[in-house]
Amino acid sequence: MPELFDKHGGFRKLHTFTLATVVQLETLGFCRRFLTFDHRETGTKFYDPKGRQYDQMTQAARSGRQNIIEGSERSSTSKDTEMKLTDVARASLSELRGDYEIFILDRQQLSWSVHSSEAKAGNAISLDDAPFTDDTVHESAKHALEQRKK
Repeated sequence: MPELFDKHGGFRKLHTFTLATVVQLETLGFCRRFLTFDHRETGTKFYDPKGRQYDQMTQAARSGRQNIIEGSERSSTSKDTEMKLTDVARASLSELRGDYEIFILDRQQLSWSVHSSEAKAGNAISLDDAPFTDDTVHESAKHALEQRKK
């Protein structure tokens, strides 16, 4: 008997999911490092003293990852919804890229040229295939941390 719905939820094996996980982890670290300041009197650490940049960047990174998950999970019932959520993930990550670009420009620096050795080295990095068996949540996390080192 054929199944009513297609298979769904294979997001943990997608390179896009692994990369979005790495981007989210690195964005959290970046924001903690560069968008914080210490209150001199209390020693309390505050985030994003200039406004909403910390929140916007961490939420854009989260949205990119979470919409890949949701789109994959919805693929069994609606390919249209899957594509829309994938597009939202892409847009969120593009928004995040824009935040990084303005951070660099604000410091009177330029982004790497696509012809620079740094950009070429970064673009040459490729992710390994996900080696999952039956413990996908644990193995997915382990895989993301291994790929993060690249």
